[in-house]
Amino acid sequence: MATQDAQSATSSQRLDKETREKLVTVVRHTVLLGWSFVVLFPLYWLVSMSLKPPGQANSLPPDWIFLPTVYNYIQLAQQSDFLAAFANSVVMVAASVVLVLLIGVPAAYVLSRYDIPMQRDVLVWILSSRMLPPIAVVIPFFVIFRALNLFDTRIGMVLMYVSINLSLVVWVMKAFFDGIPETLEEAARVDGATQFQGFRKVVLPAAKPGIFSVAIISFIFAWIELLFGLVLTSFEAVPVTLFVYSFIGSRSIEWSMLAAASTAMIIPVVVFLVAVNKYLAAGLSFGVVIKE
Repeated sequence: MATQDAQSATSSQRLDKETREKLVTVVRHTVLLGWSFVVLFPLYWLVSMSLKPPGQANSLPPDWIFLPTVYNYIQLAQQSDFLAAFANSVVMVAASVVLVLLIGVPAAYVLSRYDIPMQRDVLVWILSSRMLPPIAVVIPFFVIFRALNLFDTRIGMVLMYVSINLSLVVWVMKAFFDGIPETLEEAARVDGATQFQGFRKVVLPAAKPGIFSVAIISFIFAWIELLFGLVLTSFEAVPVTLFVYSFIGSRSIEWSMLAAASTAMIIPVVVFLVAVNKYLAAGLSFGVVIKE
């Protein structure tokens, strides 16, 4: 009798544990679904607004059921200024990401592996470039760009994007390089590799997740930047963010065209994230060796 009671109690405890686990799983999934709805609803609102006719885009109450149209996108594609600004942003942002990686990754490696005089001060000086608000430095940059004939040039905007993201790349990549044991490079040098070969064939593959992470962040920060494009360009090197901003007038806002241009602006970011995510996932699957 006592054995049966013990078995019943054990079964009841097991059932209660399984019930609690299922309840926790249901609650967790419900919370995640609710949060996903909150995060994705603005994107849905933007895309749906871009697919509505101009007179229906900002109607109140909103029309939840409507006949989608690509009229706004056709009008957008027929504007040569938008196509030129879009091409400017693609070229300038892509070039800035490549350049900031070429400068920032080796710099982070040197700061991680070598004892540089006043190294802490150098790191703080690099980080200080991100501490100032953009509005505080845009006027000095304007004066410098006019003096160097870089105003309204793609090269000038590329250099500006590099200056924005360089501190981020250096600090993040230094943390990754700090986590990679120097014994791996020593083993490569024992096998006959030079120091540069050890950096290229051993350290860089191990730091691949960090490289793609900072590439993604640098691309997004440069792609959405507006203030410097507003002050440092006028016609030739206008970025797409400035063209999107042009739909906001002093007396009215072209909501449908603004939504269409904003949606088109999101597409390159999504494409870049999807393309890089494959390599990022591959790098994470190999893992990064962390110092003990």
